[in-house]
Parts: sequence; structure tokens; C-alpha cells
Amino acid sequence: MPDVDFFNFFRWTLGTVVTIYASIITAQSMAGWYTWLAGTDKHISMIRRYVIVHGLRLRFLTFWGDVLITILLCVAFMLLFRAHTIVNQIGESLHTNVHRIIAKSR
Repeated sequence: MPDVDFFNFFRWTLGTVVTIYASIITAQSMAGWYTWLAGTDKHISMIRRYVIVHGLRLRFLTFWGDVLITILLCVAFMLLFRAHTIVNQIGESLHTNVHRIIAKSR
């Protein structure tokens, strides 16, 4: 009988579905904003210029704290992911060793 870990299967399936869903929703939102701001109406062109001017006036120094927090959270995620991989490898190693010890004792 195959050794299937249903938690890992569920976790990877859920991660794949959520990633695809978030990508589709983001693309739809960006397409909607693009078509809305690409209009030729007087008020839409004024809003478009307003958004462009505020984008150019954006002060990047005020966002360095948020950028630092985001980077630290990404590092913490990578460390947790690596720790999970190591624990999974230890579990697989122990599992095969236990079966080998049981087979020898019989």
C-alpha cells in the first residue's frame, strides 16, 4: 500500500488552488482598472492625471518601514519552509529505519 500523507496532499492542493485564484482575481482587477482609466471622458482623463501625479509624488522613504517588514516576513516564511522540509526528511528517514529494524527483528 502506498504511503500517502493526506495533510501534505491537501496543503499542496490548497496552495495551488489559492495561488491560481489570487492570480486570476488580480489580473481581472488590473484589467478592469486599465479599461476604466483608459476612457476618453473628461472626468476619467482628470482622474487618470490625478493618479499619475500622485504616483510620481509618492515618497519612497516613508514606505521603507513597510518594505523592511515585508522582507523580514518573507525571510521568516523561507526559514519555516526550510524547517518543514528538514522535519519531513527526518520523518521519512525515521519511518524507513523503523521498517528496516522491524524487518530485521523478525
